[in-house]
Amino acid sequence: MMKLKIIILFLAPVLYFQSCKAQQVQTALPKVANYTKGELDIKITSFGENNPITIGEIMTDGTIHFNWSKADLSKIDENKYMTRSIKNFYGGTFCHDANAAVTNDNATLVETQFIYLYKYDQAVATITPSTQIGKEHNKNQLGSTIYWVYSDAETTVKANCSEKKAWNGLYNFNQTTSYNLKLKKGFNLIANTVTELEKWDNGKEKGSLPKTRIIKSIDQIPSDINWYLNYFANDELLEIKHHLINLQPITKKQYENWLPKKLGDLKRTDYKIGKKLERIPTLNNVNLLFKKDSKTINLTIVDCVGNKNAASTFTLIKGMASRDWKDTKETGYKSASSVDGIRVMTAYNEKEAKTTLTYNANGRFLVKAEASNIKPEVLWTLLKKLDLEKLID
Repeated sequence: MMKLKIIILFLAPVLYFQSCKAQQVQTALPKVANYTKGELDIKITSFGENNPITIGEIMTDGTIHFNWSKADLSKIDENKYMTRSIKNFYGGTFCHDANAAVTNDNATLVETQFIYLYKYDQAVATITPSTQIGKEHNKNQLGSTIYWVYSDAETTVKANCSEKKAWNGLYNFNQTTSYNLKLKKGFNLIANTVTELEKWDNGKEKGSLPKTRIIKSIDQIPSDINWYLNYFANDELLEIKHHLINLQPITKKQYENWLPKKLGDLKRTDYKIGKKLERIPTLNNVNLLFKKDSKTINLTIVDCVGNKNAASTFTLIKGMASRDWKDTKETGYKSASSVDGIRVMTAYNEKEAKTTLTYNANGRFLVKAEASNIKPEVLWTLLKKLDLEKLID
C-alpha cells in the first residue's frame, strides 16, 4: 500500500485533466428528485472511515456536482483502507477465460462502494445511482449501477468469465460476466449491468439469478441513471449537536460558585470538578456526593458543549428518552417517561434499593443521579431543587 500512497501524491494534475475532460462531455448534470435537504458536501470513505474525502456537492435543488479533481488524497493512511489487485477485481484464477487479456497485472485498485452526503462533518445520507426503480440497487436484478474505482496505474482488461451455477434441480446454467475496462491513473467510472436473468419456478420455489453481466469503463454518467437519497440522520438531533459544539463550556470557577451544600436533607460530603467519567468523553463536569444515614446520592452533571463527543452523548440520551418505554424485571424496572415535562430515564432495583435517573437539562447538561435507599419519585423531587440556571448565569 506504500507504493499506492506514493503514486497518489503525484496524480493531482492527472485527476484535474480527467475532471475537465469529463465536464466537457457531460451535458446534463445528475440530480436527486424531490430533494429538500439543502446544500451538502459529497464525500467518500474508500480511503478510510476516519478520512472522508470531498468529491463534490449537492445543491438545494438536488443537482449533483462531482469534482474528483478536488479529492485530496495527500493525508491517507495506507493501513486504513482496502485495496484490490486488478486480477482480484475481474476474477483472476476464477475467471475461466483462456483469452483474458490484461495489460498491467500490477495495478492496484480502491473501490468506492458508497457516496455519502455530509452535514456539519457528519455523514447524514447516501445517494445511490441505478436504472432500477427503488432506493437501493439490487445487483442481482436487471439494470445498471455505476461506481468509481481508483487505480494507481494504467491498465486494460478484456475477459469473459464463466461460472457454473446449479442447485437441487432448480437451476443449472452458466453465469457469464464480461469485462471491458480501460483504467487510467486516478478515478475511473465503471458501469455494472445485468442484461439477462435465469429464472426458475417448480411450483413450490421460484427465483432468479443474473445470467449475463457486463462490467465496463464509461466516460460519463448515463442519462438513464436515477439518483436515490437514503437520508438516515435525525435533523433535530444534528442541529442540537451542532449548536452545543459551538457554545462556551462552564468554567471551574462557575462550578465552584454554584456547588450546593445540601440536596434536600442530604448533606454534601465530597465533590470533584473535572472527573474522568466512564463512557462520557469530557472532563467538563462536576461530581457531587450527598449522604444522610443510609441514604446516598452520587450526582454527576456534565456540560455537553464545546466537545463533539460530549454533544453526541447529549443527543444520544435525548434520543433514548424520546419515547415512553418500560422493561420490567423481577428485581425492578428500567423506563423512559415524561416527568414534569422532562424526559427522564429511570433504572430502579427494588431488591438492592438502588435508583438511577438520567436526563438532559437546560439544553446543555446531562444529569445522572445514582442513589441508594431512595425511591425514584423521591429522588426526582430532590433533583428538581437543583438550580442549574444559576450555573450558566
